[in-house]
Order: sequence, then structure tokens, then C-alpha cells
Amino acid sequence: MAPASRPRRAILLPSYPWNPYQRLLAAALSDAGVEASVVSEWPRRAPILGAWQAHGRPDVVHLHWIHDFLGGSKGSPSRRTVLWFDWQLRLLKSRGVRIVWTVHNLMGHEAGRGQRDERDAAAHRSLIERADAIVLHCRYARDALIDLYEPGPAARERLHVLPHGSYVRQYAVDADAAAARRGLGLTESDTVFAFVGSIRGYKGVAELLDAFGAAADLGPHARLLVCGKPLPRSLGRDLERRAAADPRIRLRLERIPEEDLSQVLRAADVVVLPFRDILTSGSAILALSHGRPVIAPAMGCLPETLPTDAVMLYDPDSPDALRDALQTAAHADLAAMGQRARRWAEELDWGPIAVQTARLYGAD
Repeated sequence: MAPASRPRRAILLPSYPWNPYQRLLAAALSDAGVEASVVSEWPRRAPILGAWQAHGRPDVVHLHWIHDFLGGSKGSPSRRTVLWFDWQLRLLKSRGVRIVWTVHNLMGHEAGRGQRDERDAAAHRSLIERADAIVLHCRYARDALIDLYEPGPAARERLHVLPHGSYVRQYAVDADAAAARRGLGLTESDTVFAFVGSIRGYKGVAELLDAFGAAADLGPHARLLVCGKPLPRSLGRDLERRAAADPRIRLRLERIPEEDLSQVLRAADVVVLPFRDILTSGSAILALSHGRPVIAPAMGCLPETLPTDAVMLYDPDSPDALRDALQTAAHADLAAMGQRARRWAEELDWGPIAVQTARLYGAD
């Protein structure tokens, strides 16, 4: 009898402490027979190649967000950075390594809607051509990638639509909501709108504060919690200025530990995600996993993937749409919407997603 082949080994990178996506996928992959590890540290000079070497030269390199490998938030990558990025991919391919990319965004968020940096685009095209498989979380994302980068027929065959798993198993989603409110100085009668997550310009938090202030029919006990670290710092100062005159708004402008983030979500009645630009949203799935309805723009994958009976999507091109959505939520049965949200999230199990991902690794 031939010896059993060892499971394929894979690394998932980059992994960030504040985002459990890769950790949950890696754990499910391990259950599916893949030796999967997440990478949260990498060498500066050759991050992808160095991570591969440091983790024992695994069979699969599964990339997720790539902006940190292209200069991070410093703006357009240099030509040398793009060439160095491509060289690492080519070298891995020459060693027989299988490259997989999950597309969380099509370009750097800071570029703004409809804009594209050509060097950043060159790096993305390189990855599209080198990858053995590309994972997208909705059909819209697949079509948008094709429209933006115009991959050839062979590359298009390597595009695969797989769902985004939920966070029901990661957080204490069923912990006492009343205790969460008390811990935040909120009362049972408050109607709590919340934003949680990193605060960057494309997330539209300044517009949320303005819309909340302009909404005339939120009721006497409306509250808005904004929790997250602003980047750049000037954005935080702007939010403080906008919130200063409205005692209903509470800001916690710092990176939120996972347990505190879950507390804010349990204390909320509805989570507001006023993105200016988005493809997929782990924040929306995180809120729904806590049984909280979501207000968000009808943009990217959101109309296709989120449950219509647990979200309120608005037209991002309509000036008053966010304000109107806040007012609609104030009079909606948010508790019933939250129950539907939780039932939906329970169905997004990582197990089947990992089995499909393992097939893309060649682990059958």
C-alpha cells in the first residue's frame, strides 16, 4: 500500500490581530486536512518570499490584503516596489508554490471611487496573472475585477466565487446585552446607533455624524457610538469638532480590543457603515453575527450578499439617503431584524468554505 500523502501546507497572509478572518479560515482548513498557518509578521525587504521561507516553504501561499506589500498607506507604490512584488511571485511559482489570492478590495481604498493608480494596477494585474486561483465573495466582485483589469481568458477561468464566513463562533455574541449597555453608561430606553472599526476617510464616519445631527426624527433617546482608531490623526480631530456640540454622540477614538468591540455591538440596536467605497464588508458580517441589523450603502457585494430582511441599504449617490435611513431605522422593529440577522449568520459556516478553499489549494 502506498503511504498516505501528507496534507498540503499553506500560509495565509497578512493576518492582523484585530481581524479574525484568516484565523477562522485557517482553523477550518486544518479541520479539512490542510496544515494552515496565519502570518502576522514578515520581513520588510521581501515580505512574501520571506514569510514563505520562515514558515518552512509551504505548498500554498494564500494572499489577502496586499497593500502592506506595496507600501501600505504611503500612497502610490514605486516602480521598484511593483517589480519586487512581481519578482517574489515569479520566484514562488518557479519553486512550484501554488498562489491563491482572496480579493477583499480591488484597489487601495484611499484612491477613491472610480480612480486607479497605474502602478498599483500593475501590481494587481501581476497577481491576477500569477495566481493559480482567485477567490471573490460575490459575482459583482468577479465582474468588477474583469472590468477593471481585463484579465485574459485563462485568468478568468481561475476566478472563483466563495462566501465570506460569519463571526458567530469568534465572539461572545450571546453575552448579556443589558450588561453591555450598563457598562457603556447606556439605558434600556436608548436607541443606540453604532459604528465600530478602523476609521479612515473612505468609511464615511464624518458624514455619519453630520447625518445623525441632521436627522429630525430619531426620538429623544437616540445615541450614536463611534469606536475605532482614526487614520490619519487629523480625521479624529475633525470628528471631535463635529461631535462637540451634540451630547448624544460618544467617540472612542482608539483601536478597540476584541472584547470591547463585541460589547459595543451587543449594546447597539443597529450598526451603521456609511462607506464611500466598499467591495466586501467583514464589518457588516460581524454586526449581523451579533444579531444586529445594518445600515449601509447599496454598493459592491452588499446588495448581493447581505440578507434583505436584516439590512437597510441606501443610495450612496443620494445626498440625504443616509439621514433618511437613520430615521427609518429609528422607527423599525430592530429586534426582529436582529433575530433574522443572527439566523442568517448561523448559516455562514466556515467548514464548507474551507473545503472549497482546500480544493483550490489542490488538496483533494
